[in-house]
Amino acid sequence: MQYKRSKIKSIQANGTWETRDGKTMYQSEVELEDGTTGEVNATTPDRWNVGDEVDYEVKDGKYGNKLKLSKPRDGFSWANNSDSSSNSVTRFENRDERRQHLIMNQWAIKTAIETEMNLSPPDKFELRNAIAVAKLLKQYALDLENVDCSLQAEQPVEMPF
Repeated sequence: MQYKRSKIKSIQANGTWETRDGKTMYQSEVELEDGTTGEVNATTPDRWNVGDEVDYEVKDGKYGNKLKLSKPRDGFSWANNSDSSSNSVTRFENRDERRQHLIMNQWAIKTAIETEMNLSPPDKFELRNAIAVAKLLKQYALDLENVDCSLQAEQPVEMPF
């Protein structure tokens, strides 16, 4: 589900209820400036006020819409709202692509460090060599069809025994 951004247009208290661990929750009906309405729960009665800018997510509840509200953090927005007048940066614009790059980085670094550790004694380990190998591994993995295979050793490596 994607977060959107709006401001609270109206808020009406709608009672309280108790959680399993004894905390009092304050329930309210909220209408946002973009026309979205729904029920909100908060741990304090004054958590949300008219005019508050919020990032929100709508979920279908048993008795209507449930809104999950959060206050925008400076410089970041979960909302993808192109008509917003705020000057915030959309965080994780393409989450799947970002996640895939992080997975590739982790794999390349892990493989390169293991290789470097196997090829050199622990006291001769060079992190910069492992990082260079990791960059090559990631590059090769992303474009395996265009790998330059001419980097093979000119003479076969002699077996140590």
